[in-house]
Amino acid sequence: MINFIKIFLTKEFRFFLILALLFNSSQALSEEILVSNNNLNPIELRYETPEKMLVKSLVEISEGKVDIALKTIDALIKQTPNFKLAYLIQGDLLLAHAKQINGIGDETKGEKKEEVENLKNEAKVRIERYLNNLNLQNEPKIFAQLNDKDKYLFYVDAGSSRLYLYENIDGKLSYKDDFYVSIGKNGFGKQYEGDKKTPVGVYFTGKKIRESLSDFYGEAAYPLSYPNEIDIKNKRNGSGIWLHGTPKTTYNRAPLASDGCIVLSNPDLMKLSSVLDNNKIPIIISFQSLKDLESSNKNLAERKLSLINAIERWREKWEDQDTESYLKFYSKNFFSQKDNYDSWAERKRIIQAQKQKVFVGLSEISFFDYPNTENEMVLVDFIQDYKSPTINNKMNKRQYWINENNEWRIMYEGGA
Repeated sequence: MINFIKIFLTKEFRFFLILALLFNSSQALSEEILVSNNNLNPIELRYETPEKMLVKSLVEISEGKVDIALKTIDALIKQTPNFKLAYLIQGDLLLAHAKQINGIGDETKGEKKEEVENLKNEAKVRIERYLNNLNLQNEPKIFAQLNDKDKYLFYVDAGSSRLYLYENIDGKLSYKDDFYVSIGKNGFGKQYEGDKKTPVGVYFTGKKIRESLSDFYGEAAYPLSYPNEIDIKNKRNGSGIWLHGTPKTTYNRAPLASDGCIVLSNPDLMKLSSVLDNNKIPIIISFQSLKDLESSNKNLAERKLSLINAIERWREKWEDQDTESYLKFYSKNFFSQKDNYDSWAERKRIIQAQKQKVFVGLSEISFFDYPNTENEMVLVDFIQDYKSPTINNKMNKRQYWINENNEWRIMYEGGA
């Protein structure tokens, strides 16, 4: 490693420590943070997407293959002529032949300084994706279960500007692809209209917006179901949170660049169109990375089973008209569109005092971990089939279950 660094310094290629400078300027010569084939999976760079070509060029730079790196960047620019980060690296590569520079965009001053900082941040999050040592072929540690009709799940790691696509194969989540995305200018955790933050929670994609959109939104736009029931309860407001593309002159935007939407490049959005056009795809927008989930979501199978068992016991107590046992499944903080816990409990006691014979069937159950800094919470969707001597009703139902003192209880219940 020392010889490797000396070669760069004597050839006046200090620019090629750019990646180390991006991650931690005080540890610029650290072997742990310098990109090379030793800590980057070459299989993941096999397919020539624009991002992988970019990362490949930086790996070539770190290995001293400057001419090859320049050819890779030139090919990338030819393929994707509106990829600004590629131009910046190309320019610095050419400049490095003429004189010593200290880092990416070293010559940039004045009004373009902010743009270069944005490009540095973009390079950082793009490269981190390939340094996180995740085995994406393993089932992810996401506390979620999809029913047979739910074919896909999106997971957005908002802190790393990354969207992951999973396919439901025989009840298990299987990795399909992942994409760089931009989120709100002020990060994530939306609270109110105009705060320029991306919401955190579980949402669903809507139908493609068919009316004419300005070029600002790119090739397409798909609304998300923000605000949801939890957002409304917590008085979070705002609207118009979409998943959309970029203007034709721009390949992508900076990691923190939107007014709260999730923004992909147009090619990536078109690649996802066959998935998105199915609409109502669940999307978990989280502050936790997949790596965080690996360490925090232990005993995942047991936790899933405990929730499934709780849902079934709730159904049984309802069907048995065992009112007090049934009501124990509801949190004292319960709410619905019309009720709090007390009014809900009173209404159920009146109804179930008649002791009518009822049938309660649940099918197509899906559930999704709800990113939450307090109690563990899970969104549960299912088809509810309710029959009594006077009612025959089948409906899409939604509940939020919360873990209170290691007991699953219902926080919200209503139509989905």
